Amino acid sequence: MIGVYRELEGSMRLAAHVLRRFWVLKLPPVAEEFVRQVWFTGASATAGIVVRGALVGTLIIAYVIEVLDADAALAVRILLWVVLREIGPLIAAVLVIQRSGTAVATELALMKISGELASLRQLRIDPLDYLAVPRVVGIALANTALTVYVQFIAVGGGMLLSALTIHVSFFEMAGSFFELASPLDLLYAVGKSLLFGAAIGVIACYYGLNPPGNSINAVPKAAISAVTQATLAVMLLNVVFAYLVYGSALFGLFTASQ
Repeated sequence: MIGVYRELEGSMRLAAHVLRRFWVLKLPPVAEEFVRQVWFTGASATAGIVVRGALVGTLIIAYVIEVLDADAALAVRILLWVVLREIGPLIAAVLVIQRSGTAVATELALMKISGELASLRQLRIDPLDYLAVPRVVGIALANTALTVYVQFIAVGGGMLLSALTIHVSFFEMAGSFFELASPLDLLYAVGKSLLFGAAIGVIACYYGLNPPGNSINAVPKAAISAVTQATLAVMLLNVVFAYLVYGSALFGLFTASQ
């Protein structure tokens, strides 16, 4: 319990430092790290999302129409609820955890055990400013962009593939989607994905900057801890969002009082 409390406290201190020192992003070396992180987390991950997102949307529409014998309007409504509000942010967050969370924790842990962080301190450069702030902010923004991309691919690709495979009119589904969709759905997903990305960045940086030891064996341990704890944090945040927005979470296990 003491170890868990220390990790939680350390992560919260790191998050507070990022919020307090946000302005260092205007410094050229920090801005370069920020751009590099956004590119790695966001742009280089888009190719692997296309097929996954389109298949998710197609499976949802096909299941609702073919198995549940529902009409296109209901299928699009479920697609809207599931993909835009829930599945989209979660798919993007899991992908970011697998790629960027692991990479950040591994990179920072290697820098710690090789003495690069100590060298930065000797040069009077704060490692948190130079390494943590651009990575946390970059992962948060890139995760948000990936979420919107996943939603677009899952909805648009799902409706297109469904029209080709189960003989459902694409224009009928598109019309139902634009009638039902609202800006609040997108704002809800953007808010979730920003918080998800920030949590992933903070946790990956914390475990990378604090590996469990000074040997090379501490590097994979730091990466594993970052992935495990970031996944847990995203799931817990998703439960909180569900409770606040829908009034219940975990299939009604927690219900808001009326």
